[in-house]
Amino acid sequence: MLAKKKTLEHPKACPVKRATYLAKLNHYIAQGFAIVYMDESGFESETMRPCGYAPIGSPCIGSYNWQAKDRTNVIGALYGKTLFALNCLKTNINKKIFYHWCKFTLIPKLKRKCVIVMDNAAFHKNKRIQKY
Repeated sequence: MLAKKKTLEHPKACPVKRATYLAKLNHYIAQGFAIVYMDESGFESETMRPCGYAPIGSPCIGSYNWQAKDRTNVIGALYGKTLFALNCLKTNINKKIFYHWCKFTLIPKLKRKCVIVMDNAAFHKNKRIQKY
């Protein structure tokens, strides 16, 4: 066996949905909307190992706990190369915390006529958040 760098593949990744997303995003850009990307990230004391073992000629596929409990979380937004609306939290982000961040931190700092791009975290899909 040969040590290889792992490739992490999210189990719900879909190339068709990705193409649809890119087409929709390009449509908004063509209409002059500012594109604002937002995401959460975290810091933890225990991280995944970047290398593993696989037979020669085979990829080394690893697994990871995507739920990421017990860590320090950061949430923020990016417009162009400007990072803004940053918050650092000692708790996991849920729909209540995310809604509060959107209402009191992100939305007041946004330019008019913009599109907020976020991933498929369950709390992003909350109807109250989508409506707001």
